[in-house]
Amino acid sequence: MAHLIKRDGSPYWIAAFDVTMPDGTVRRLKKSTKKTKRSEAQEIAVQLEAAAKKGSTADQDTASKAFTILAEAAAAASRGELSEARARNLLARIAEVSTGETLQFYTVAGWRDEWLAMKASTSKPATLARYKAHTDAFIDWLGDKAAARLEAVTKADVRGFRDAIRSGWMPEQKQPAKTPGRKPKKSDENPQTLRTAKTVNHYAADVASMFRHAMKDGLILSNPAAALARLPELDSAEREVFTVAEVSQLAQAAGDPKWQDGVFIASIGDHQGRAARCADWHGMILAGFYAGARLGDCARLTWGNVNLTRKTLSFMPAKTERKRKRLEVPLHPRLVAWLSTRQPGTDDAPLFPSLHMDRIGGRHGLSSQFIAIMELAGVDRRTSRPGEKGKQRAQHARSFHALRHSLTSTLANLDVSEEIRRRIVGHDSAEVHSGYTHHERETLARAVEKMPSV
Repeated sequence: MAHLIKRDGSPYWIAAFDVTMPDGTVRRLKKSTKKTKRSEAQEIAVQLEAAAKKGSTADQDTASKAFTILAEAAAAASRGELSEARARNLLARIAEVSTGETLQFYTVAGWRDEWLAMKASTSKPATLARYKAHTDAFIDWLGDKAAARLEAVTKADVRGFRDAIRSGWMPEQKQPAKTPGRKPKKSDENPQTLRTAKTVNHYAADVASMFRHAMKDGLILSNPAAALARLPELDSAEREVFTVAEVSQLAQAAGDPKWQDGVFIASIGDHQGRAARCADWHGMILAGFYAGARLGDCARLTWGNVNLTRKTLSFMPAKTERKRKRLEVPLHPRLVAWLSTRQPGTDDAPLFPSLHMDRIGGRHGLSSQFIAIMELAGVDRRTSRPGEKGKQRAQHARSFHALRHSLTSTLANLDVSEEIRRRIVGHDSAEVHSGYTHHERETLARAVEKMPSV
């Protein structure tokens, strides 16, 4: 039974009692009652002793149950009856006795579905769609192995999937429809390399992320995709820039409703809507060139992002939204002049109302609209790789994003320092920024001419 003691200098009574541990040894425990009155301390001591003995009994019970299950496993093994399924069942029972939770065993496809469900609460819709598309392809490529246990996937499996994606393989449901009676071409049997290294690296990274999460959850001991090296991205299309004259052509073409003929079905009485798109696209192009804002960021700008008093544009790029990094860009006088032609709205009012709700992709999306403007302006997209229906997508060196490259390159050619350029466009890395800076030949020539003659 618990008895009370006191330590020198302490006003509180200490409860002392013996407890039998799970291994059979007896241990003397001492715990403060936090009471100065002996009668109250005695009551607390009795409670502390009871709680400690109850916990010890529970530990002994847990250990006893675990040893019983292990003995069952040993007996089954001695009889040659310890199959994989039974071993997993015994392990699950031990885990449940120890933690109170049922041990989970996932198939590859089952874990992929669980992983996507967890990602749904933290990922943006576009990112989640990419995760699903890439892991769908992986599950399809695994075939019957997708129904195997998660740890059955090997490094060779992941490498084989990456190489298949690289060579142009695609899931069965996405294969181009075969034309009845068409004689198969030789290229059908031996497809050429259709995907860039950058695209392949995205596939591999998303599959690796799925397994990395499984490893963190203790479902597998190692990530089969961890040792897969990134492919050198030497075949990706290099971004090119628009000249200042071409940006002026784009802005002028945006004001001509003709560019909308190939994108939208013309309807009688839609003159106001067409005019609104023209005006908004004029401003979007200016924002892309003078503020370096990406297409999606431009479309979602509101009047709350504009400070006409300070002449600044402040916004949080969607690409770096997780970093909570807000950019504040000085407004160029040309952009200020365009804004002055508009009627300021509330902070929540879109800066470009007719484009605010449009998707970026799709037949009628913002990208398609900008392409139509480029065509009307006579500005070449610089196609680096033609597209082939059902096989590969076309690659172009210039799109709306080229306006962002044009900003950094124009500033560089005007001898604006790299530090200032990076602050304007929000680049943390000098390596990333270097890919956006395209010095004109004349600027480089002027630099070389500064060298002394020998």
